Amino acid sequence: MWKTEAMGVAHVETAVRQCLPPCEIKCPINEDIQRTNVLISLLPEDMDSAREGIIQISDYLYERNPFFNICGYICGICELECNYLKKGGAIKRRLLKRFLSDVYTDHLKEVGEFEIVKNKEAVAIIGGGPGGLMCAYHLGKRGYNVTVFESSDRLGGALWLVPDYRLPKDVLQTTVENLVRIVGIDVRYNSKLGVGDLTLERLKNDGYKAVFLATGLPFPRVLTFEGQSLEGQDLAGVMYGHTYLYEVSHNNITPDYFKGKRVIVMGGGNVAFDVARSAKRHGAEVTVVALERNDKDHRDGIPADEQEIRGAWEEGIKIIYSRGVRRIIGERGRFRGINCPACVSVFDEEGFNPKFDCADCIDLEGDILIITVGQAPDRSLLQKEDLLDECGRFDVDHLTLQGVNKPWVFVGGDVRRVGFMVEAMGEGLVAAESVDRYLRGVDMREGRRRDYEGYQIPRRRDYKREPEVPWMPPEDRMHFKIFEQGFTLKEAIEEARRCVTCGPCLSCKACISIGFQKSLSPVEVDEARCSGCGHCVYVCNYYSAHLISSGEKIVSETDIFRCKSCGMCVAACPSEARRMVDDNTAERIDELYSSLTQCPSQNFV
Repeated sequence: MWKTEAMGVAHVETAVRQCLPPCEIKCPINEDIQRTNVLISLLPEDMDSAREGIIQISDYLYERNPFFNICGYICGICELECNYLKKGGAIKRRLLKRFLSDVYTDHLKEVGEFEIVKNKEAVAIIGGGPGGLMCAYHLGKRGYNVTVFESSDRLGGALWLVPDYRLPKDVLQTTVENLVRIVGIDVRYNSKLGVGDLTLERLKNDGYKAVFLATGLPFPRVLTFEGQSLEGQDLAGVMYGHTYLYEVSHNNITPDYFKGKRVIVMGGGNVAFDVARSAKRHGAEVTVVALERNDKDHRDGIPADEQEIRGAWEEGIKIIYSRGVRRIIGERGRFRGINCPACVSVFDEEGFNPKFDCADCIDLEGDILIITVGQAPDRSLLQKEDLLDECGRFDVDHLTLQGVNKPWVFVGGDVRRVGFMVEAMGEGLVAAESVDRYLRGVDMREGRRRDYEGYQIPRRRDYKREPEVPWMPPEDRMHFKIFEQGFTLKEAIEEARRCVTCGPCLSCKACISIGFQKSLSPVEVDEARCSGCGHCVYVCNYYSAHLISSGEKIVSETDIFRCKSCGMCVAACPSEARRMVDDNTAERIDELYSSLTQCPSQNFV
């Protein structure tokens, strides 16, 4: 079994042009996707032998992303920019990480505490969700004394609202419990900012030198029409999606809670579909009403993931697109239906600004209305803590997340900008770097604004189709257990091998980490020999070889960021103008032939 060593070699190169595969650019934490895909592809096909490699790969991912095993269940944002998306289907990175998670989650319980000298300042983290815990994890690893103040009795934030059929609660519990244990983070539960004497100033007076505010969005957004809050949201039978999922996560909803009820869910995001599919499992006849169109490529396309929409459709949930709510209809204090005008546009040049055609309306009857149109922060608390400007927006630097009025306070995660879990994690990572710089007294901005360049998919004669991922039939999955089948070892290896490693070797170096190569071998061009024929350009699958003008002649050149050191251009050059520097391939071939001739009795295929 090979052994991979980090050695600090796989990272975004500090350069004017920083080149990565598009999947890694899309990932808010720039996870080493290409490198770990390569390592998965090199696993032996025997599970007992592969386990050591799985742990090594997982340890490497965990070093930067302590939530990677949760990402394996609910995060596939990188797949949206995979070069393979239009060729044969995006590489199923989420399921590759879930494959690792199936082994590593239990292994986390055996991981000892990191040997960290906690000799730096005290830092307070307000909120124990993904953003707050990500910041706490990285500051804890740097030696800071970190305390997380969590308003509830459990860590994980909004992750607890994800239904069990998408994210098993034992995976979540194991992840957050071991994260704080491994890094040595102090946690104070049932500690809510603004309640009692817990204020930002009190934390400062208690010796905390910096605070990261990541409180999330505790309040549901009310339903509005043309800027006005709709009447009828206090009717019996009207509830909010956040509240419903909270009760589901605490097992307060009986299996037949909505049996025989017609439930209307208003919203088009993933949370709305979590609500709709959960209500279906609680016995309801469900209809989703969304402002957005069913064309996801359109500016007004529905934001929910395709697999969520597909799952809802398979489960018999009706989806009505391009409709809003103009009026909530009640009778004797109970909800009875909604009046829905056509939504002709959702966004304009100013952003979210729905426009409706009230001449085109339909009425929908129902027994329950669940409003799931987003969440909102506790603005009164934020105003009281002097964190908002005169327009009611956060008064923070968008690059460093540092407060303008209170430079020792940093703000990030959903409370600042609503997004996916991994986007909150990304802001936690940014905040950790900012807090560290602030407390060390160094420049807060130097070297932090990066411009990434993505790569095209390498040329291939054929591109492999994505594998089918089996789901239980709809009639057999009306429960809250995982119904998506994960990869076997063989399937994971095959899917990882489908990855064509679009990014540069400079930011991967998987082959070096396992000792397969001693170093990358750059290609050197002898301009005196080069005739500018272009053979190298023709055979290069990675768009690295190209022609340039040099004095009075045309010669070839190699883009070192794109070059894979495959040697195709060297072999194709008719004038032998190209060579691979420090390449020991010939010596390795000689050693192989020598070993074969010493074993004449063996048959080699």
